[in-house]
Amino acid sequence: MEYPAQFHFRIITDSDASIELVLAEALGAYQVTSPLTHSRASSGGRYAAYSVSILMQSREEAEAFGVAVKKIPGVRMLL
Repeated sequence: MEYPAQFHFRIITDSDASIELVLAEALGAYQVTSPLTHSRASSGGRYAAYSVSILMQSREEAEAFGVAVKKIPGVRMLL
């Protein structure tokens, strides 16, 4: 893979209104090409999904992003 490269992520979280603010703050360190958007909620309302696209400069940056997002309380999955 050649860098810089654009990655499209889907972040699955607990359904909590404050998590979007925490995610947005974590994204501040990256070159976001498509802003964080709430894409859907689960049928039972327990989970929420967000989409975001980021231009990564290196494999290390992409790996660091994954680690940082997974550490956020309430994040269940990063796809």
